[in-house]
Amino acid sequence: MDFHSSRYQASRPWAKRIAQVFQQATSVSQACSEAASIVQRELEQAASRHPLNDTQRETEFVLAEAYGQFVRDGRRIYALAPTLQAALAHTRAPAALPAQPALPDGSFMLQLAHCGQHGAAVVSHDAAAKRLDMLLLLPDFAPADAPWFARMEAALTLGVNYPESVQVPDTAALANWRPWLQTAFGSLALLTQPRLQLDSSWLQPLPAATSALLAAGGPKERQKLRAEQLKNGNQEVLLASMPGLPASWPQAVRAGYWRSQAGKSATAEKLVWVAPRAEATTETA
Repeated sequence: MDFHSSRYQASRPWAKRIAQVFQQATSVSQACSEAASIVQRELEQAASRHPLNDTQRETEFVLAEAYGQFVRDGRRIYALAPTLQAALAHTRAPAALPAQPALPDGSFMLQLAHCGQHGAAVVSHDAAAKRLDMLLLLPDFAPADAPWFARMEAALTLGVNYPESVQVPDTAALANWRPWLQTAFGSLALLTQPRLQLDSSWLQPLPAATSALLAAGGPKERQKLRAEQLKNGNQEVLLASMPGLPASWPQAVRAGYWRSQAGKSATAEKLVWVAPRAEATTETA
């Protein structure tokens, strides 16, 4: 898989320093300040050789902070299995997230699929504040054949306070982003579902002994082994799937949708996914 985090690391010569700052700093605010200084110096040096506009500069600061937070919180990447991706493509976008979504706290990356392409969202979840901050990146982010200073990277930032609406306005300004925003919100909603299964895999195969310890070792041992793999450049991927979904869908599909399920209190209300299903066909003589 080609992850946007790997592309950032390969395309920005300061990415390793950004990662070190966020791993070593005592606070997030300190890490953000030091990272901004690093990027500022790099941009000043680059500006003497290449024309850079204000939008490019601002985007680099946003990208550096998002990458640093992603590294600090364990380089977690969530991706939907192909069967779940296909089912989501046949599901109406959610109108809102639940009041208490069971989402990972901190920063993580969502790999997004739409029409055979892959975008990404770096999501920072603050459960105490009931807020999600997202950085959305399109499929053409940081290609290997173009240096960072020669590109105007498309990036969209937004914040969502749940359970407020996540319906995407149908405006010209968001036309290119609309399908990716809907896919991101749908993917986040799927991560809240109790039937979801998460299977951990690694891009580079692990020795049998390491796999066994990661599966059955103690918490500290597993944390140490995982940190060693990440340090060596390996990448863990949490693959989300659900049992019972077909591998492919017929032309006639009844779209899936989301519905609210009442709980004992307003905060206990759940968001339930009703999966798509094939339309019944009738034969006529």
